[in-house]
Amino acid sequence: RYRSRRTTHFRMAERYGIIVTLKVKEGKMEELLELSKGHFLRQHDGREPNATLASIVMPLPDDPNTVRFFEQWVSKEDYELHSKPNENLQFFFDNAGPLLDDAPVIVEAPMIHYAK
Repeated sequence: RYRSRRTTHFRMAERYGIIVTLKVKEGKMEELLELSKGHFLRQHDGREPNATLASIVMPLPDDPNTVRFFEQWVSKEDYELHSKPNENLQFFFDNAGPLLDDAPVIVEAPMIHYAK
């Protein structure tokens, strides 16, 4: 069994999050990525209390029209405030919707978060 010698150099916390898969129309990925960057900057500037983490998982070479998001909040209640939707998410949906080939696929779940 593997044991890290540096166990005192990381933090562990319970969190709540989502993994989102978006299918983007041909030729619209760059526009969607720019909208996404703005969305996540706003999400973490204080407009979405307790949003703790967001990552854009870039398209893979064999699936260039699919992008994924990994997002995290302190609690499920914090996520629910985001998903009502709030003003930031509504702005994203209004602008990203025409760029998508299909509805987003969202998986939400409790998480155990580790960080250095």
